[in-house]
Amino acid sequence: MKHTQIHLAIALLVFGAASVKAAEPVDGTNPAPLPPSSSAVPNSAEVLPANVFEAGGIPVAKTRSKNPLKVADGINVFADVVGSFGYDSNVTTATKGQEVSSSVYNLRPTVVAEAKYRADRYTLAYKGDYTRYPSFDANKLENNDLLFNGVNVFDTRASVAWGAAYMDRYDAIGSTDRSIGASKPDHHRDLAVNATFRYGADDAKGRVEVDTGLSSKRYLNNHDSTEASDVDTTNVGARFYYRVAPKTRAFVEYRWTTYDYAHDTNFLENTERRYLLGATWDATAAVSGTIKAGQQRKDFFYDQLRPEYSGFTWEAALRWKPLTYTSFDLISGRSASDPSGSTGIPIAKTVSLAWSHDWSSYVHSKLSAGYTNTRYNSDVRRDRESVYSIGMMYDLRRWLGVGLDYTFSHRNSNVDTYDYLRNLTMLRLEASF
Repeated sequence: MKHTQIHLAIALLVFGAASVKAAEPVDGTNPAPLPPSSSAVPNSAEVLPANVFEAGGIPVAKTRSKNPLKVADGINVFADVVGSFGYDSNVTTATKGQEVSSSVYNLRPTVVAEAKYRADRYTLAYKGDYTRYPSFDANKLENNDLLFNGVNVFDTRASVAWGAAYMDRYDAIGSTDRSIGASKPDHHRDLAVNATFRYGADDAKGRVEVDTGLSSKRYLNNHDSTEASDVDTTNVGARFYYRVAPKTRAFVEYRWTTYDYAHDTNFLENTERRYLLGATWDATAAVSGTIKAGQQRKDFFYDQLRPEYSGFTWEAALRWKPLTYTSFDLISGRSASDPSGSTGIPIAKTVSLAWSHDWSSYVHSKLSAGYTNTRYNSDVRRDRESVYSIGMMYDLRRWLGVGLDYTFSHRNSNVDTYDYLRNLTMLRLEASF
């Protein structure tokens, strides 16, 4: 998923979620993707910089290619493919004594068509992610995303960014509470649309953003355990930025989200509100990123069965780049979310730290480590999960790179069923066309 560089990645403490802008060159710092069950700590390169679709959850396709195919004036096509082969010591993140090990193959093609007209920009993208375990074929994964994003600039002050997505995906066995011990991955299809309107020039003292989005998730198999997770989501958000220094803005933010479950057998239907204060630093500064903190509240429709939740929340994604060839990413957060099974509401605190370094123009490394502490309200369960990884990449050509990644992850829980330990080693080949 990233360009022809080599990177060492040790996933350190984690949280955060966001995306990288469409058709931006990717820097090659990501290790080969873990099957979803082990990716407790997102790679910080996936999170910085944030983009306008953060609240709505629409993925944005990325490509590492810096030399697109020009098909017409203002229309370019980027294409990347990442192929990986390795060994997974615990395919389903099972507890001790129940592990299944296997070699693993992964293929991730990305094709992005980008059109520009004056200040407007449109991208149509396809992302694939295919995983096979020869010794455990039941957990084969075939993820396909089709994404359409755009930015329309009306004048120096007003613009709108929008996106639509169709996603056909699988949740790997063991990646959710409900899938522990399942015989096949949970298959679901998602639809999402989203838009953010911005008013305020880049150099203005103040700026306003308003966004809204809709999404729908429907599971296609394993209905006995998955139908309770079919959900429609509606979100609305607004924020006001005020410039307090040349490269620094303070802001206030409000987010409102409803979760409407089609078969609410777990009594999860709820409305969530977040009230946040924060600051953001421009990417031109040595430090870039965003920090915000405030109050999160979840009001459940069946409040006698699921008591309301109210608690402190924060989101942080910061990058410090002291030199042109080295950077440090810090990601942290605290948030409550809807459970994937019949447990209480999970409240997770996460932090991650990553160091990316270019040893030369063709040798790159990344070290990262992450930690997540999750407790469940109305439940005695508590999980502590850590992920450490190291990766390197060597650029054989401008368009071709080879890398090697190692990731160690483990979870300790006071409920033994959720304990696991996992080692994953991957040899990776990346090419852009």
